[in-house]
Amino acid sequence: MRDQNFSQKVLKFLHRFGKFSKHDLIFLWYLIILCFVLLVCPIIKITSLKWDVMSFRLLGRSFVWTMIIVVISLVVLFWWNFSTKFKNLFLTYFWGRENDALVNFLFQFIIITAFLSIKNSINIASSATSTISYTWWWNFILIWLLVGIVFTLVSVFKWAQKTGKKTKIINVVDDEHNQVDATRDEIKKWLFETDWSL
Repeated sequence: MRDQNFSQKVLKFLHRFGKFSKHDLIFLWYLIILCFVLLVCPIIKITSLKWDVMSFRLLGRSFVWTMIIVVISLVVLFWWNFSTKFKNLFLTYFWGRENDALVNFLFQFIIITAFLSIKNSINIASSATSTISYTWWWNFILIWLLVGIVFTLVSVFKWAQKTGKKTKIINVVDDEHNQVDATRDEIKKWLFETDWSL
């Protein structure tokens, strides 16, 4: 019985993946890799006088407030891209119309801003002491974040062009419809308001 329930859940999960477009799958892998490197990889190292090296991760106790902002943004990104219930709820309360790429861009921008605020703090601290520095992972995470936001920005522009063309077509059809209505009104006015008596 348990095996049957488990296999049904696996099939349901795989069926959900089958609905994703190529773009959605690329963004999913981007988010999974981003979460992994943020959880596992250290971004800052401090060398003490005893020559011990301490490493600090972004998602750790050392960066509590930044961690909260980044975690909330990642949770929203995952839910937004992979849960239609959450997407509908989000659109109902926060957004006027659906644009996956724009919401993705917003929360990626929040993550990058939080990440770069740490860079500013470390730059100030490193000007006072040489014991604090970035790790190699810092550069990798920053490049990964920038690649992701550029990918999303391209999607925002593509979506805007696509919806812009639709809006243009609708406006042209509305203009033509309004011109036909105006012509009919002029004909009616001419027919019924003209004095035919000579």
